[in-house]
Amino acid sequence: MVRHPHGRKVDHRHRAVEASDDALRVLRLLIEMHGPVVLYLAPDTDGYTPVCVRLRDFRPGPGDVLAGQTAWHTPLWMAQRFHVGFDDLDVSVEVRNRAQGGSASLEAACGFRFALRIDQVDAAAGFVEEAS
Repeated sequence: MVRHPHGRKVDHRHRAVEASDDALRVLRLLIEMHGPVVLYLAPDTDGYTPVCVRLRDFRPGPGDVLAGQTAWHTPLWMAQRFHVGFDDLDVSVEVRNRAQGGSASLEAACGFRFALRIDQVDAAAGFVEEAS
């Protein structure tokens, strides 16, 4: 177990999370504007659209998992229901050009919206490449 910056113990399953160049630029802008931020895939979302909030405002729930980090040490948290099978997926953060109306996510004010791209890991292909 690891402690969240606010002192609570949380489940920790850390891994690197890729981010597109556009996502990295938006993350950097948000960090410059707001300080450290968190990407959070809440249990009531579609499973692909995380919200971006200030680290100081983020309070993980009982089943939330620290799933990984993007560039600039930006953590990706998700509800446990999305984390099931996460180890068998490649996850990257991308940016959409339009924010969805009424979003409380920080990037929405800039006209963007983060989205997760999720691909199945092909273990057999990796094995063949290593064997050749």
